[in-house]
Amino acid sequence: MNTEERERALLELVADERDKTCRQMHTAAETRARALMDDAYRRERAALHERVLAERARAEGILRAAAAERATTERRRGEHADEALITAAWPRLRAQLTERWAQAEQRRRWVDTTLAQALERLPKRGWSIRHAGGWPRAEREIALGWLAQSGIDPPALRADGDLAAGLVVAASGAVLDMSLEGLLRDRARIEARLLALAKGRATPRAAAAAGAAGTAARADTPEVPI
Repeated sequence: MNTEERERALLELVADERDKTCRQMHTAAETRARALMDDAYRRERAALHERVLAERARAEGILRAAAAERATTERRRGEHADEALITAAWPRLRAQLTERWAQAEQRRRWVDTTLAQALERLPKRGWSIRHAGGWPRAEREIALGWLAQSGIDPPALRADGDLAAGLVVAASGAVLDMSLEGLLRDRARIEARLLALAKGRATPRAAAAAGAAGTAARADTPEVPI
């Protein structure tokens, strides 16, 4: 092998090594580039997932806030409607009770119910009765006769100009107030019943008030069919 051939062989060897080294570098660069791209994709996917979760949470928060606001608005609207109903109904209730006292049949029922409850609840001695105007003498005598048959000594009767309707019976410090004012004193219970009657069913507010007040009413509050 002459000098020229040796030089050509050496050049070919150098070229082969160069090509081999270039291929290795190229392969390494591609591997590194793919690793960098995969890492970038993973980071971007993770960041996108976090953004999606954050946006979903924000949207759910907006929906919850809107639902709460709507519920509050509806509750306030219902409360305002209840208040308007009670405001309109209360004076009419007073007027109707006053009218019932002015009607003979209804007044007799009122008196009979009052005296029957008084016989159940009050001591049998020392009765006094305050009554509203418009209770005729004949009806008073019938009531006194019934009390006498029930073993009650003749009570002290007195017309009370402060009473718009009804009776107040007292005995030995105990009082049964069946006047208009006494019947309307437990306003919470009455309003709850008015709301339940007006709506055909007990609302949560009405049911709660009626339940709490009704228990007390059975023990302490007189009832009259009105």
